[in-house]
Amino acid sequence: MDIKVNILELASELADKELQEKWDFRDGQVFIDDEHGGLMYSESAQEIFNRLYDEYYTIIDQLKR
Repeated sequence: MDIKVNILELASELADKELQEKWDFRDGQVFIDDEHGGLMYSESAQEIFNRLYDEYYTIIDQLKR
């Protein structure tokens, strides 16, 4: 049985989950307010997210082969 997976979405969700589990969100260092009234990652959190995303994407991509 084949399962269709959106690799981009899965890698993003996994990276975000790991980031949330390993960072203390109460200290205000993960999310910052953006100019549109929303939230975005701080610069340091974005760098970690990007690294985690790349790692997860590579793992998932290798599994589909």
